[in-house]
Amino acid sequence: MSELADWIRRRTPPAPEAFLPWLDASSRDLDDIPSALLEHALMSLDEALARPGRNREGALHLLAADGFLTYACEAAAETDDVDAMLRSLLERVADHGE
Repeated sequence: MSELADWIRRRTPPAPEAFLPWLDASSRDLDDIPSALLEHALMSLDEALARPGRNREGALHLLAADGFLTYACEAAAETDDVDAMLRSLLERVADHGE
């Protein structure tokens, strides 16, 4: 199990069962958990945006993006400088949309 997968599986409450396949498909070892989770959120968001209209697959990618972003914020709260990490994550989200 990767460090990222292990980190998410230790959360309370636990990750929903439907989220775990997304986690396993995107897990890797890392040094910066908030940034890695944000990268997964942005990739999932891109996948959702690539499927315009009302379709289940696009909605699932959007939900995965939401889950990864939520976990990125939770991981940021565990860092030494929470404000700076959250600011960095938000800046990267804003820059991603340009």
